[in-house]
Amino acid sequence: MFQLTDFTEITWALVAVVIGTLGYWAWRKLKPKYNGYNIPPFPVKRSFPLGHLRAWTKGSELENIANFREKAGDIFSLDLAGNLVVVVSDFDAIKEVMVNRWTEAPDRPTSPVTYILEEVDLGIVNGKGERWKAERGTALTILRSFGMGKNILAEKIQEEFEIFLEKIAEFKGKPVDTKLLINVSISNIICSIIVGKRFNHDDPSFVKLMQNLSYAFQRSPGFALTPFVAIAKRLPFDLFGFQTWMDHVLSIRSNFSIPHIKEAKENLAKGEALTSYITSYLEKMRKENELNSSSLLNDENLIATIRGLFAAGTETVSTTIYWCILLCLHHPEIQDKVYKEISEQVGHGRRVTMHDRPNLRYLDAVIRETQRYASLAPMLPRKVVKSFELNGFNIPKDTVILLNIYSSLHDAKVWDDPENFCPERFLDSKGNLINHEELVPFGLGKRSCPGEALAKMELFIFMSSLFQRFRFEPEDPSGELPPIEKYFTIVLYPKNYRVRLSGPPSGQGADGRARSRDIRVPADLRADSVLTMPLEVCKAFGLYNRQPGPVRAGE
Repeated sequence: MFQLTDFTEITWALVAVVIGTLGYWAWRKLKPKYNGYNIPPFPVKRSFPLGHLRAWTKGSELENIANFREKAGDIFSLDLAGNLVVVVSDFDAIKEVMVNRWTEAPDRPTSPVTYILEEVDLGIVNGKGERWKAERGTALTILRSFGMGKNILAEKIQEEFEIFLEKIAEFKGKPVDTKLLINVSISNIICSIIVGKRFNHDDPSFVKLMQNLSYAFQRSPGFALTPFVAIAKRLPFDLFGFQTWMDHVLSIRSNFSIPHIKEAKENLAKGEALTSYITSYLEKMRKENELNSSSLLNDENLIATIRGLFAAGTETVSTTIYWCILLCLHHPEIQDKVYKEISEQVGHGRRVTMHDRPNLRYLDAVIRETQRYASLAPMLPRKVVKSFELNGFNIPKDTVILLNIYSSLHDAKVWDDPENFCPERFLDSKGNLINHEELVPFGLGKRSCPGEALAKMELFIFMSSLFQRFRFEPEDPSGELPPIEKYFTIVLYPKNYRVRLSGPPSGQGADGRARSRDIRVPADLRADSVLTMPLEVCKAFGLYNRQPGPVRAGE
């Protein structure tokens, strides 16, 4: 007869089996996979089972890497819960990995975040192998057809700046946090290509989308915390705000990419022309599928590519402009030099165009120095698919390499006094531009940013137009300047700040005629625009504890 004690013994036996199985799985998972290899040294002693994970998360990632580099050298190893990560900080070694060893470390590593985004091996950011080649080739072809690197696109950028100018005029010289304004303007440039239209600055759904995009970038979990995102997704509560962050990220997919693809398909079915990246992609996909059933172009890749282009084409450029304004607040003499150059070479009777770029060398140097100083994308990850040797060390297969771009842009051996903002470092004694090989804001090699030409045009036209029209002045002329502090998620951000945009520095144009320092406000502009509320702008960028929720369908 079955006894209770028998049931108890069976229960405990099952518990023991489960615990043993989980323990064996954890041991296999956390067991170092690099034994027997001559890997780069560890900066500190690792501890089982988390390795260096605890040491990694004690401070900011950039501070930790700088400290580890001092102890272990330019190339060192980290054990993050059994996974080998090699951090490369020397520029020559970074170039070796990105250019000469591209076939051994060609792709971005697959992370839990990629699974959440449903973009494993999809798009131009997370795609791998032949799929990535097909997506990148298609993206470059379509972007060029819409004017990337040509005057027609430069005109679109200039037109968008004129709208930005009108929005700035609404503030009538009052202090403003320009981050959201710049975000919407820069995003509209890529939107005019991706979906074939721009959005109004006071379109609440689009403004909300911009807020979600910034939230997704600024609250992204650090590299070492990405494994916990997958766990947090399954919990009934919001661990560390990960679920809220995921909602913001996924809202870009559900409320931008998918609806516009659906609309584009409907337009193509009506026989409308190819007026956007989406329609051009869908038409190319249709033709390839007719000829080849195994075509790599599909809706999933398109969704992932749109998010990549939309996010990268907005946040990185707008944040570079945001950094430049802040740095010029601290260096008014640099503003004066740029304004003088524009006055002498262009004047104020016409717009600055891309044809003026060769003559505006100091402005070009300011933009380059901003990219160097801000170091927007400080860490580029790569996954090793084939073991290779780097500077005498073995880099085993499945290792994640973190390319420390920040180090090459702040290396005292390359840049004299690297923490000083000094555009003159990009000019020789005759005022000609110096091309520093170590300046790699768009990456190197075959996986460099496909939108580099567009980004350079946006930065030049926006910054030249800003310097031509405005002087950047602190919110309180008699008070302290906003601090120059960097915080790192996916990109490096400055703290939010407010700035006054007044008339030109000298109060007169290049023709000698007096110019008003007041900005005239067009009469037809709405006074109640959502962008004239600094409080809401501050809330959108984390200056208040309560964060806006993601855009929901139907809002």
